[in-house]
Amino acid sequence: MDISVIENSIQAVQLAEEKGVLGVYLDNKVHVRHQLLEELLNEEGDLEVVKRDDWEYPLQVEFTKNGFTYISLYTAREFKNIFGGNIDELITSN
Repeated sequence: MDISVIENSIQAVQLAEEKGVLGVYLDNKVHVRHQLLEELLNEEGDLEVVKRDDWEYPLQVEFTKNGFTYISLYTAREFKNIFGGNIDELITSN
């Protein structure tokens, strides 16, 4: 493999991190910062709120579009401040 291909890949990863991408996982799951997820919610796609078995970040917001699922983790307080409403009513799966 040519080193320039690797260097280009590294630059792409660095750019993605600057834009708010924290990680890319199997099954096209993309972990993103809150700000990026909130921007993506302006797009048309599927939104789910998933309750997690985690005391610090009990809520996971998932936004799916074009075969990619963008996820961000929230504390209960962060979620309420950003999305408002009754958390239990917004949860779509366990």
